[in-house]
Amino acid sequence: MAVNGLYVAAASTAASAAALQWWAASLLDAPPAGGDGDRDGDWLSAVLGSHVTVALLANLVAHVFLVLVLALKTLFFVQLTSSETRKVLEHIINYVLYKGTFLPLVVPPNSQQIVLWSTWLGILCSLKMFQSLARERLEQLSASPSVTPPKYFRVYSALLLVLSADLLWIKLCVGFCKSCNSKLFGFCFLSHLVLPLRQCR
Repeated sequence: MAVNGLYVAAASTAASAAALQWWAASLLDAPPAGGDGDRDGDWLSAVLGSHVTVALLANLVAHVFLVLVLALKTLFFVQLTSSETRKVLEHIINYVLYKGTFLPLVVPPNSQQIVLWSTWLGILCSLKMFQSLARERLEQLSASPSVTPPKYFRVYSALLLVLSADLLWIKLCVGFCKSCNSKLFGFCFLSHLVLPLRQCR
């Protein structure tokens, strides 16, 4: 089931990439709006100036991120049990509802802020998902006396990935906060700081 979901996501990503390529090619093949002039110098602005292009590009990025998450989940946890799936879905829904209702109250309503905070929410939610899965799987492995070391290695590798990605994101958040000099982005740092503390418990 997990592998089939990964295949479906990969096929959907390939279709999204093909749609984006077709749309960009159709924009470049169309004559300029003024009827004269060369588009070779401003082809990038011509492509990115379309709202459809931006939507297709955002769709492709979301698909690539989904494939990456599913591939890592399959690599570290192979097949999830029904209880693991239910608990992870509950954690994700609760977290998205909590952050999704809080962020619109503090985030300025412009496209750059929306993209930035949507990326932040997706990455943090994925890290929390892997952390929750690892803790659930460790509890199951500890209750089973016939567990092989490779199974423990997979789970601890997932925790190491979460810790490494979180430390890298904290470093990026600190650098970004210094460059923009805004206290609002300190929330990025504080939210990710909680993950390593929870892993140490």
